[in-house]
Amino acid sequence: MRAEHKAPVIGESLYLWAGNQVDLPKVHDSLQKRELTSTVDVYQLSTADWSSHLTRGTPPLGVIGYSCTTSHSNIYYFGGACGHDVCYHNMLNVLNTIKMQWTSCSNAEQLLMKKAYAGMISLEFDGSEYLFILGGYGSIPTVYHPQFQYDQLNDGDVRTNEQLLYDVSTGQFTVPSVSGQCCPPTDSFIIEKITTTGNRGVMFGGSVTHNGDESTATNNVYIFSVTHSIINWEILKPGAIPNNGLWPMERASHASAIINGDSTSPTLVVIGGRDKRDQLVNECLLFDSITTGQYSCGKIPLPESVTGRYYHSLTAVTMSPHCVWLVIVGGFEEIKWKDVGGRKKVPLNTYITNTNRLIMIIELVYSEAGEWIVQSVLDGNDLTSKNYQEKYQLYGKTRTWWMELQIEYPTEKEMKLQRYIQFLHQELQVAHESKVSLQEVLVEANKQGDDSNDIMRSKLEEMRQEQEKLIEEKQIITEYYENLKLKVADMEEQYLKEKQIIIYDNQNFKTEISEKDKVIAKLTSQVEEQSQNEKQTITDLRAKVSDNELYATKLMKEKSQLQERVTSLEEQSIKKTSSIGLQFNYLIPSMDKLDCLSDVQVAERKLFLIQGDKPQLMNWEKYGLRIGVQKESLMSSETVEAAVVALVGGQFQFPCNTVLVSAVYAVSLSKPLLKQLILEIQHCIDLTGRPALSCHLKFAIAPVSTPSLPYQFSVVEGGEFKPNSWYGSIQRKEFCLVAIVGEKHLPKSSAHGDESEKEEELEEQAEEETEEEVEDGNSDSSSDSDKTKDLPGGRSGGQGESTSNEGVEEEGETGGQPLHEEGNEEQENQRVEESKDHEEATAPIPCTDSKLVVSTGIVENMTYVGLVYYEKKEAEDLVTFTVAKDLNALLEFIDKRHSQAEVDQDILFRLKIAMDILN
Repeated sequence: MRAEHKAPVIGESLYLWAGNQVDLPKVHDSLQKRELTSTVDVYQLSTADWSSHLTRGTPPLGVIGYSCTTSHSNIYYFGGACGHDVCYHNMLNVLNTIKMQWTSCSNAEQLLMKKAYAGMISLEFDGSEYLFILGGYGSIPTVYHPQFQYDQLNDGDVRTNEQLLYDVSTGQFTVPSVSGQCCPPTDSFIIEKITTTGNRGVMFGGSVTHNGDESTATNNVYIFSVTHSIINWEILKPGAIPNNGLWPMERASHASAIINGDSTSPTLVVIGGRDKRDQLVNECLLFDSITTGQYSCGKIPLPESVTGRYYHSLTAVTMSPHCVWLVIVGGFEEIKWKDVGGRKKVPLNTYITNTNRLIMIIELVYSEAGEWIVQSVLDGNDLTSKNYQEKYQLYGKTRTWWMELQIEYPTEKEMKLQRYIQFLHQELQVAHESKVSLQEVLVEANKQGDDSNDIMRSKLEEMRQEQEKLIEEKQIITEYYENLKLKVADMEEQYLKEKQIIIYDNQNFKTEISEKDKVIAKLTSQVEEQSQNEKQTITDLRAKVSDNELYATKLMKEKSQLQERVTSLEEQSIKKTSSIGLQFNYLIPSMDKLDCLSDVQVAERKLFLIQGDKPQLMNWEKYGLRIGVQKESLMSSETVEAAVVALVGGQFQFPCNTVLVSAVYAVSLSKPLLKQLILEIQHCIDLTGRPALSCHLKFAIAPVSTPSLPYQFSVVEGGEFKPNSWYGSIQRKEFCLVAIVGEKHLPKSSAHGDESEKEEELEEQAEEETEEEVEDGNSDSSSDSDKTKDLPGGRSGGQGESTSNEGVEEEGETGGQPLHEEGNEEQENQRVEESKDHEEATAPIPCTDSKLVVSTGIVENMTYVGLVYYEKKEAEDLVTFTVAKDLNALLEFIDKRHSQAEVDQDILFRLKIAMDILN
């Protein structure tokens, strides 16, 4: 994920360096930042794979909003921002992509202002290569050039239209002058070279100064030409584009590329950006004929996944004379507004995180109608498919051959001819030097004199003879020179004819390539059509499968209804044949069947599957329950469903002298098992260092179906409570409502050593009850029936609980309703009287309050959790403070009630003095 970057392409590789990233350190310089900026990500178009490459040398510090251009195998980077505060740079660096090494070209500390969001392109003219740098946004410059403008903005930064030239061969910067209608101070614009080898370029859009110190987007289009000392500007006005054309809207932070086809003039492509209201510009523009003066501008349709972005990169890759791939990478996708006070809001940038949009390729082809059209749009999924590999291989061979044709290599004959012409020029040079030397000798001889006539005559004679020889040699050289000139002219004529033949052959080759491109495009269209048909077939098959699944669901529902009727009939039959004792009916484990529970508070429902004859553990600790299945409880091919409901409140009647210390669980099976299940239920009693407390914890059960509320619970024998665990376990074969209770007090006689006799008496009475139930037919002889008993002391209305509520909430003055409301005193007394009447009819052992004098320690060691919920964050906060027993099911239930609130840290505690309001 990155934005405010560039991604140039060299050969078949796309190079992505730096940019604005989530993990970019907000510092000027550090080891972590160096490690990040010393890596260049390279995307291979042939394989659609990313790879990271470490670089040598010192990378630039300007990592955001830098300017970038390419030259052969080098990538030049200029300026940019650090990413912290308002720190900008004016360094020019080059990355050699062969050696992957950084080199600093020139820092231009005194000549250039430090800035970002400028523009830079590479131009060639007069046999030299130059870098042209334009505009930008940055800090206050140290040198003001009078031919340019510098706008001071309200944030203290400066926007400029400053222009400089960098000679690549000499490494020197020069400041040119300007002519024509130059652009105003601008940043976040696009600039492109519009001739392959030349000095002309185009500039479009960007942010300009508005109302003195503010910013707005513009839609101005400029054409400029560059020389050694002058930049000539020309602005295009709406009238320059024909009536059938489109004048573009204002935008900034957009991206562009130049398309250079074989038979078309350079075309400018512009995608995305922000308008002057900081809204996304979801469109793609094509500026055609920008080098001929016959300007035209139009839109091509592209999905918002391509155009809906800004501060992204766009690169054109020519695949053939009539096909171009546009590679778009990264950017921001959404503009959110943040209130900074003073009735002002600033936009917040959101990175594109969808992996299918991080890199996309748009395939443009030049149609027979003479216009560029979209052939296909490839997202992240498409780039990793087999179809992409096949498509690239089709274009790859043609692209390599066509690119090689663009390079004019001299033939062997041309090289021999050039060497021979060079030899003739050297011979002519020697002859010319000899002629000059002889003439100098004659002049020197004429100047010399001698008093002796003889010497004079002899000298004159020698000079005459030498002159005659020179005249003869001059005539010979002149004739030879004329012959050479004729021969050179003939050879040049022959060279031009051979060159014309080569050009004609190249033109024929290009025509053949064009025909092959048409065939490739047709084959590609057929392959895509076939792929679309296959996708439609798969969609139809999926729809058919979905219909079959719906039909199967309907059949399963009908089966469930039939099973419900069967179960209802079985229950009616059982009620007719048995009127004494507790009945434990197996429930069909469908959540619809547990709707028979009434006046209860459900924390959660869960359905488990028991499969095969191997041991299993069904872990539901989130709601305080674990279910263990013993080995060989089923046949290897059988499957049984187990339905569980966690309850945290309801009309529950527990034995007197007990307190509920767990959640209540409703458990049912679709089919009996061969062996007992192991139920492990969470309780809230702290047994740490208190192993004696475990003997006062009991399991209690109640039937799911009851003719009248409340649900009557009875203590069941068995179960294990380990001192180092918050769970109690029991083995059961039949199920209903199950919970854990604790004894509150011991009889007074127990304090004087008579407890054992009392317990033996209670056990004998419980065994007599069990035997009577078996004889009356109330227990299933084929299953392990549970023996139930009441704790000592009977069921006193003052000790029993007619309605069990696990949690209690207290709220501040700001209002709110409690989770569980307590009834008034009259209602509570009524419940006590009803409880007493019921106890007198069912309790086998009487008890009185006068005997309950010794506490067991259960209530004192019960753990609670204090929870704080912030319902509203305002000047007067609405806060809910909740106290609940430390039970997972109850805490989950309370959290759901306050799902929209902010939760503070939990407080775990015990009460030194038992409080009935929390029991």
